[in-house]
Amino acid sequence: MQHSIEEILKQIYLFSNFSVDELSKIAEKTKYKVLEQGDALYQEGNEAKAFYVVMYGTLKILTATEKGDDVNVTTIATGDHFGEFPFLDQGKRAGTVEAMERCELLEIPFDHLQRVLDADKDLALKFYKGITTYLVKRMRLLTHDLAYARELKKKYT
Repeated sequence: MQHSIEEILKQIYLFSNFSVDELSKIAEKTKYKVLEQGDALYQEGNEAKAFYVVMYGTLKILTATEKGDDVNVTTIATGDHFGEFPFLDQGKRAGTVEAMERCELLEIPFDHLQRVLDADKDLALKFYKGITTYLVKRMRLLTHDLAYARELKKKYT
C-alpha cells in the first residue's frame, strides 16, 4: 500500500504536530528520490538547496579530517530527517551523505519551504519549535558522546 507524502511526513517527529492542510502545503513541491547503495546524495562543501526525510534505508554522513581522510560522523535511518542546517544558517553542506543500502527519500526544497513558512506564521512557529527541539536533543546526545570519548581518551593515554 502506497502512502501519500503527507502521511509519510506526519510520521516524522518534525512534522508530527502538523495538520493535513499544513502538510499538504509542504508536500506540494516535495520530491521522491531513490539512491542505490554507495550513491552520494551530496558532497561536503556543496551548495544546499533542500533537506531530506528518510522513508526507507540507511545513510552515513562523512566529513573530511585535516589529513583528508573521511570519517563517519553519524548514521541516518528510516524516519530521520537531515540536511536542515543550511536552511537555518545558509551555509554549505557540512558533510558528504552516502547510501549504505537502497534508500528512498523525500526531498523538501528550501525555497519552497521558506515560501510556505513566510505565508503561514502559525505553521512557521510549529516548524521552528519542532526543529529547535530536535536539534537540542541531538546536541545533548553529542555532548554526552564527547564526554564519553574524553573519558576513554584519559583512561587509555
